[in-house]
Amino acid sequence: MELLEQITKKGLVIARINGLFNLAENYNIPDDDEKLKEFLKNQLLNLSRFSTLEHFFSQENLFIRAFVYTYGKGFEHTIAYIVGEPLERIAYNFDDCMTSNGLKAIPNTIRKIADEKIYIIREMFTEMFEASREKQRQLNAAGITFEDVMLQILNTAFFIGRRVAISVKLDSKMTISLNVETQDSLYDHTKYDKRYSI
Repeated sequence: MELLEQITKKGLVIARINGLFNLAENYNIPDDDEKLKEFLKNQLLNLSRFSTLEHFFSQENLFIRAFVYTYGKGFEHTIAYIVGEPLERIAYNFDDCMTSNGLKAIPNTIRKIADEKIYIIREMFTEMFEASREKQRQLNAAGITFEDVMLQILNTAFFIGRRVAISVKLDSKMTISLNVETQDSLYDHTKYDKRYSI
């Protein structure tokens, strides 16, 4: 576990340097560990299936998309709580993941706030992914799989999405109606889209 924490810290240092931990905390949102675990598990299984079937050799390219997507889902999930519409579950959508679009349900005025941080999010991922490569031998010796590492990294993305969302000060006059799917939309190998290639 210490190795995974070291990898996470690499990303959190980038978040701290860029002021993400200095943002206001305007809301107190409960943790949704079970929903998050289910979401991340579904996402990793689906991405592993895609990677295997399509011989997608660049794991870094695949998972940076997933990282940005998961950041958006953390933001979206938190906004749902803030407006009093907590999600029944966190649905996973393969196409949105592959296009790094985790903010689909958020109105544009609020979405811009999350989008402004994307360059930081990408830098965080790069630092953590590189750290996992550097520690590959140690991770293998400790019995920590690539899936374990990615679960930790994607969990960090979700956490940062939450952190940015609670800093948003919503106008009391603003009406937000979240159009959120509750069903997963998984990768369908019979309908491969060239947009998914590198």
